[in-house]
Amino acid sequence: MPVFFDVTAYLIQARDLLRPASISAYTVAEGDHHRKVHDYNAGVTEAKRIHRTRRTEEYYQVLNLPARDLSGEKVLSIGPRNVLELYVAWLYGFSWSNITGIDLYSTNPKITEMNMEAMTFQNELFDAVAMSSTLAYAEDIQAALSEVYRVLKPGGRFAFGQTHVPDQTEWPGNRFDGQDVKGMLDDIGFRVFFYEPHTKINSLGQLQTSHMFGVVKPTESQGQSDLLSP
Repeated sequence: MPVFFDVTAYLIQARDLLRPASISAYTVAEGDHHRKVHDYNAGVTEAKRIHRTRRTEEYYQVLNLPARDLSGEKVLSIGPRNVLELYVAWLYGFSWSNITGIDLYSTNPKITEMNMEAMTFQNELFDAVAMSSTLAYAEDIQAALSEVYRVLKPGGRFAFGQTHVPDQTEWPGNRFDGQDVKGMLDDIGFRVFFYEPHTKINSLGQLQTSHMFGVVKPTESQGQSDLLSP
């Protein structure tokens, strides 16, 4: 229910209200690009410490396909900014102890400071990965996608969005369209089971297409023949 969500989301975020005050002072970001990404997103977080957005829900709806018990699965949230997305993951059935977040800065103990293009997790650790509106910030999109493939277990699922803005040059990831990303996914070994694009004119008056993907890392028994690959 919207009212219940808003109230509980406020309460769970209120515990971290003081943490954003320190996120600009320290970062694991290395190099000009990742420092720029850190500074931009840290600024957004510091300016708005409480969120009501439910846009991350669609990614967990995709991860829940086919419908199943998620309580025993380990899920990784990449780029959540604050605890709200982890709360959404819990609402969709993942156990709180099995939810992990990473970002270039941490506003909650469950969010570890880490670069998505060079994660320090062991191979095949997670059953599911969600990445909401984050891939565009990667310096190397294929490296970020390859890292997700590495940390996913065979049969694991990955839901993410890729924003293509032809006229936007600030973030390198925005240069790639849906076909570009699909080609990278194929090269890495992922197989697509869900895809949905949305096109609009954004707040800057630019044409923007948001591509939403649901992909799976095949198991040996699945091979490549029985998974949707549009």
